Amino acid sequence: MMNQVSNQMSATKGAIVLLIGVFFVSWAAILIKLSHSEPTTIAFFRMFFSTIMVAVAIPFYHGKWFIQKRDLAITLLSGIFLGLHFYTWVAGLKVTSISSSVVLVTTQPIFVAILGYLILRERIGIYGVIAVILGLLGSFLVARGDLKIDPAHLKGDILSLLGAVFAGTYLFLGRYLRPRIDLIPYIVTVYGVSSLVLLILGLATRSIAVPTGGSDYLIFFLLALGPTILGHNLYNYALRHLPAFPVGISILGEPVLATIWGILIFGEKPLFTTLLGGIIIILAIVLVMTRMKKAIEVVA
Repeated sequence: MMNQVSNQMSATKGAIVLLIGVFFVSWAAILIKLSHSEPTTIAFFRMFFSTIMVAVAIPFYHGKWFIQKRDLAITLLSGIFLGLHFYTWVAGLKVTSISSSVVLVTTQPIFVAILGYLILRERIGIYGVIAVILGLLGSFLVARGDLKIDPAHLKGDILSLLGAVFAGTYLFLGRYLRPRIDLIPYIVTVYGVSSLVLLILGLATRSIAVPTGGSDYLIFFLLALGPTILGHNLYNYALRHLPAFPVGISILGEPVLATIWGILIFGEKPLFTTLLGGIIIILAIVLVMTRMKKAIEVVA
């Protein structure tokens, strides 16, 4: 009896934490839209501040730091893909609607499933095939509607979808690395590498600059603290208290909430094709999640 009550309390606590995590993550797109800086600048400072925040925990970490050579190479590659994800998604979000961008970038689990099939020969079954087809159909509907408004929106949609591909690759690599590397060494390395990649990319393209206004620094800080540190870590905490499936499905709350914030703050009313495409994409993600043994986090 005591164990049952304890499990119920643990599940309730996990559900509350999960809802708070989804709430924090859903603000990423809004904060990015509020910034006047270039995409590379936004992405770099978000990850730079995130790295600093994680580094604060280093003195309190007493686990092992050693990472085997093979794992280190994959960890560095993971950081590169994370940096590319943030650059392409932020760049895409700047030139398309919040609803379209967030719905498209949420297709990450579909690309994780595809990579699992192509590289590890993991079976995805008929549901996986249907999910991929639905994901493509939903993405086409979103892009088609945006193209009618402004051809520039199509570029934003493509960049957002490319961001999903990069994030899916990062998460796919993380599935291999996380059981082998402790959380703090993994996050510090991955966040640090992604920051360095974004800095190099910004300097090479001359698209990174030091913001002149204090408001952008506040936005970067909130992006790091809210969606990145609190949002994703609360998600990981919830995994300890809830089954993987409901935690994985909870990611679908992000595009819904982000769209609501977009309507309330910017007056961005989604098109019918965006809503229809979004519903189809959400259905595709649900199908993928039902075939996954572990929950897949979504990076935003």
